[in-house]
Amino acid sequence: APAMSTFLGEIVGSLRELQPFPAVATKALSLAQTPGTTPDDLIGVIQADPALVAKILKLCNSAYYGFQREIASLKEAGNMLGVETLVSLVMTSCTSRFFRTQGASDHASSSSLWARCVTLAVASRLLAERHGKVDPDRAYTAGLLQNVGEIVLEKHLIEHRRQVDAERHMGRCALSAEKVVLGIHHAELGARLATHWQLPEFMVDTIRYHHEPDRAVLDPALTSTTHLAETMTFANLDEHADQGLVYAPAPEALEITGLDESDFESIEVDLSAELVRSKGLLAA
Repeated sequence: APAMSTFLGEIVGSLRELQPFPAVATKALSLAQTPGTTPDDLIGVIQADPALVAKILKLCNSAYYGFQREIASLKEAGNMLGVETLVSLVMTSCTSRFFRTQGASDHASSSSLWARCVTLAVASRLLAERHGKVDPDRAYTAGLLQNVGEIVLEKHLIEHRRQVDAERHMGRCALSAEKVVLGIHHAELGARLATHWQLPEFMVDTIRYHHEPDRAVLDPALTSTTHLAETMTFANLDEHADQGLVYAPAPEALEITGLDESDFESIEVDLSAELVRSKGLLAA
């Protein structure tokens, strides 16, 4: 194996080779932070990308949004959904495109990683709706992006997967196992990628600390929400238990959001129903 610092340099260097995140997504996220932004402002940005317009209309008309009649134009979508939800649709389309083209080490890993991101996004939205301390669409977008570092790591893990797994079997958590073997973990890598893409600072911070929400600086409630979404979603999945991804919710995250583990049970029921409806997001 190369020396740790060389390897770390190689991983961080590979960020530059990744295609840039679509400018329309970055612009949409920053518009969502600007007071007074209207759906029309956002539509002005989205219209420049016809493939994106088509995908957004397809998503609008999927079962997840459940409108009674077909939405035929962006204008109609904007009026029906509002700015934040429209932004979450832009993010779903652009992130999906990134996952499909940059992929993980193989198509199956890439699809399963994308499915996990959608699950986290939907779970984050449900938790935010429950505790009311974060905009649900913002939570959805943060949940969608929080594991984006895994795309980069997947490619480098092919030859080091065994070592990482061995560290996990010795009792290390996923983050610490990645750090020991690779010199960096997926949360830090995701934050660097988000910085490289010029995503808003609060999003970078949330991605960086989604496993350690007590360290979040800019939006602890958002970071706590995506952290709990991950804890809740994978606590009962054996395939993730094997990967060492199961961890207990941070007490700070429960305290900040005002949720407790008994809330998770009813949210998990809602999540199962939402995931059935979200098949259209997976095909985005």
